Amino acid sequence: MVKNTIVLISSRPSTLTRRSFVAALAALCVAAGASAAAPQPFVRSVTASRGHVVAVFTRGDLAPGKIVVAVRPETGPGGSFLRQNVRLQEPISRETPVRGGYRVRTRHTLRPGRYYLQVSGVVIGLDCTPVKPCPVHWSNVRRVVVRRPGSALGR
Repeated sequence: MVKNTIVLISSRPSTLTRRSFVAALAALCVAAGASAAAPQPFVRSVTASRGHVVAVFTRGDLAPGKIVVAVRPETGPGGSFLRQNVRLQEPISRETPVRGGYRVRTRHTLRPGRYYLQVSGVVIGLDCTPVKPCPVHWSNVRRVVVRRPGSALGR
């Protein structure tokens, strides 16, 4: 389609060619910008508080899914963490609206260490059955460090 447009543009007078070229370039930029938008869900920040993991994320039009914490950042073909690396997996049942998205805190605590977090969102508005479940989208992976109780960065 672009080749046809370029050939068509090059066969017109120079004034029209420049205008057409600029219009086509603007249309391509808009299309590229739309496809480069942040994927949903998207984890904006993650931290640890008393062994619990707290994340702020956006989910767009997706329904809340799960919060998953793993010991390695590797993901499988579906986008989720590899099962053998998962240490904590909970449904997102209570999320708090905050500026820039939603805040969620794990119910269970983790031992001190370095972990990786993902959240999932489920497509809503489709007819889902046990044979054909609703599509699940996974967020980006963010690192979080759970520190020993009483330890601080400056000590």
